[in-house]
Amino acid sequence: MSTGWEASPACPSFVIVAWGVSPALTYGRLCCMFDERIALALPSLAGYELFEALSKARVMGFQSVMGFPGGPKTSHSLGEFPTFGLYGADEAHRAYLRQALRDFRHVSMHQAWDTEPRAWVDCAAEIGAEVLTVHARIPGDGRDRDKALSERAEALRQIGDDAGERGIRVGVENEGGRCVDYLHLIERTNHPAVGAAIDVGHCAYFDTVRGIGDVDERGDALNELIGNLVDALGDRLYHFHVHNVRGKDWRDHRTVTKGVVDFAALFAKLKSAGYSGLFDIELEEPEKEKMAADTGACLTALCGEVDL
Repeated sequence: MSTGWEASPACPSFVIVAWGVSPALTYGRLCCMFDERIALALPSLAGYELFEALSKARVMGFQSVMGFPGGPKTSHSLGEFPTFGLYGADEAHRAYLRQALRDFRHVSMHQAWDTEPRAWVDCAAEIGAEVLTVHARIPGDGRDRDKALSERAEALRQIGDDAGERGIRVGVENEGGRCVDYLHLIERTNHPAVGAAIDVGHCAYFDTVRGIGDVDERGDALNELIGNLVDALGDRLYHFHVHNVRGKDWRDHRTVTKGVVDFAALFAKLKSAGYSGLFDIELEEPEKEKMAADTGACLTALCGEVDL
């Protein structure tokens, strides 16, 4: 069988199988297990049922997973994606899910697309999630910005109180807008259970990046901003969502092995910063399993290179 190989520009030390993949190198994976801190987000496996997706994640070599509790808006560009299915679930489903998740070292949860934070925390506690990601939701509607940030910080503190009592950390995910507002929100929240969840791909939608016309300059600005965020957040950096941004159309949720984000530089900086949290892989790639496994292998290689 002929085999083609190509080096990944986003992950220089990683080699992916381009064609003619042999059974021993399924999905381009070169090791038995990915680093346990690399979690596969279940939305990356759109089209599969929950327990089928969990099984596939384990077969691919993932030791950790992330999912939504359930709720509305459980689809993206590739269709419906699996959630933990906890909203309205009977005890049989809950027990079977808890049993299935015992196969994983770490579990994290993303908020549902609703406004029920108590339900998110309850679901996270039920399955033993270590981190709950919630959106920053910084108002951008012309309201008094200082007042809006204070109100949102208070809401996050309330979530932090509930989560902290159950040993769960809350990661606040950036969504775009003004980067300075995101940093101010984390600072104002000032709660031991609440910190930042940097979504690497979503950093492309901060105003200071997306407003740049030249794609190369925009990519440079994006990588500089990500590094500056790590420096500014310090020990308030609790969690990461990882995916790349395709330069030609500025589309996020791409495999980390191809795109404008310099993950090698990011991981070197995280080593210096002493980061010890998880990395949730969030993809919308048609080649679901292959791209998820390529990303898992790339990130595992980078963890090993910098001894993260």
